[in-house]
Amino acid sequence: MAGKQGGHPYEKIRHKKIVAAAALACALTGTVCMAAGKISYYVSSSSPSTEITKFTDLSKMESRADILTGAPKAFDNGFVFENAHTVDTDGMDDNGNVAESFTKINVSYLKDNERLSYMVKKGITNYTDEELEHIQVMESDDITYYFTHAAYLFLPSDAEPTAEDLKAAEAGDLFISYGSSEREEQVYKGISWNADGNYHSLFGMDIDMDADEMLAMAKQIK
Repeated sequence: MAGKQGGHPYEKIRHKKIVAAAALACALTGTVCMAAGKISYYVSSSSPSTEITKFTDLSKMESRADILTGAPKAFDNGFVFENAHTVDTDGMDDNGNVAESFTKINVSYLKDNERLSYMVKKGITNYTDEELEHIQVMESDDITYYFTHAAYLFLPSDAEPTAEDLKAAEAGDLFISYGSSEREEQVYKGISWNADGNYHSLFGMDIDMDADEMLAMAKQIK
C-alpha cells in the first residue's frame, strides 16, 4: 500500500513494495518522522530474497545489516517468530530528492490470527512536541517508551476521502494512505523506544493489546 498521508505514525510513507505488517509501517516500514522539516515522505523497498524463515538465520542477517535486534524467538504471551527481512528506505524531501537512506530489519511474529512486526534501525529517533501530544509516554528501567494508538484509512489510488475523513486527518485522529484495492479502516498500535544507539518499534494492526501489554513485550527484547 502506498500513502500520501500517514504510513507509520507521524511518517509520510510511499511504498514501492511493503510487507503486510507494515501497511503498517512500512507496515510499517516502521519509523517515525526524523529530521523534521527536511523529510516529506519515505520510500521503502524490500526484496523477497532477503527474507528468512528460520530464527537461527537472524544472526546472519544482523551481521550483514550491521544491526543487532535483540529479537526473541518467542514472547511470553505466545507470539512466535514467523520470518524476518531487511527494508531499504530513502527519506525524500519536497522536491523528490533523497535526503537520507537507511536499512531496517523487520521481524514478524504470529499468534493465532494476530501478527506483530518488530523493526530495528540504527540511530535514535526524537519526537516533536506536536507528535508527543498523540503519544503515551512510559518510563521503565531507565528507558522511555512511546505508545501510539492511531486510526488508519486505506483508499484506492483514485478514491477521494470524505469531508469527515479529511476533518479527522486534519485533527490528527486519522492517517490516510492510498493504493489499496478498496476502502479499508484499521487501527494501529505500536510501542517504540531508543536503546543502544538504535531505534526500536513493535507494532501491529487491529491487535487486541493495550499499552501495558506491549510494554511487557518490549521489555523482553534484549
